[in-house]
Amino acid sequence: MIIEVKDLTVQFQVGKDTFTAVNNINFKLDEQDSLGLVGESGCGKSTTAYALMNLLEKNGRISNGEILINGVDLVTASDEEVRKIRWKEISMIFQNAMTALNPVQKIGNQIVNALIEHENISRSEAIERASYLFEKVGISPSRLMQYPHEFSGGMKQRAVIALALICYPKILLADEPTTALDVVAQRQVIELLTSLKKELNLSMILISHDISAVAEACEKIAVMYGGEIMEIGTTKDVLIRNNHPYTNALVGSFPSLHKPISKLTQIPGNPPNLADMPKGCVFSSRCIYTEEICFSEKPNMRPVRNNKLCKCHFAEELDFNQ
Repeated sequence: MIIEVKDLTVQFQVGKDTFTAVNNINFKLDEQDSLGLVGESGCGKSTTAYALMNLLEKNGRISNGEILINGVDLVTASDEEVRKIRWKEISMIFQNAMTALNPVQKIGNQIVNALIEHENISRSEAIERASYLFEKVGISPSRLMQYPHEFSGGMKQRAVIALALICYPKILLADEPTTALDVVAQRQVIELLTSLKKELNLSMILISHDISAVAEACEKIAVMYGGEIMEIGTTKDVLIRNNHPYTNALVGSFPSLHKPISKLTQIPGNPPNLADMPKGCVFSSRCIYTEEICFSEKPNMRPVRNNKLCKCHFAEELDFNQ
């Protein structure tokens, strides 16, 4: 096991209000394994990624839990220990490549400087590795010392992937890597990440709204809602044999390439207020299967099938057979 997240809770202080963006989540990732985090906007996916990198905003804090990377807890580790782990053990492709790169610095210098900061390596050796990774992500090394504005959107995204991989990390976090790209570029980026994962023996956590992209790239999926993981298991078990009403509704809101055209599912209502979370299930106000217990008692995560876990009072009874 390369990373284990235990009871992770992340909160933000905004004025007098405390917002719980991630609430008591748990998951594990083995070497060369991949996990997709899916869910609608505001469910806590990106906050989870920033917590794993120990890069929360100043008003954010990890109020509970552990983040174990090869046995080292990032929550209690010193700044120096975190700096050694970040980019060497775990690295991140930040959302929106258009703003992830410094517009007034050449892309090659940004990549080379990051490598020199983390490794005892000469500039010529750093340029050689950066050129090698440019080839790996499908960009000619001759473009290394160009500015971000000279790259297309898809090329910027590939450059950001090269930046994330420059120290050969064991774990790669990809936060919405296809944001603002056309459908062709989106497909290319997902295929690139899948091939790099195999070639470089990476463990990967892919965050996306696009269920089809996650299904293609990841062996496991965790469905998040209201800062909690609702269902987690293998891709097939979660997407095809789901047991949580939210997972079922989320899958139903995307068109299928393998089934006849049908009316897409609309999830009524709005996500919960993070400053005033429901007493019971966080999805209770929008769920069509609610009973009285759903509003008064928070469900526990429980095994339902093939080691899949589901957070629903009626998980064993609900089998939507997608």
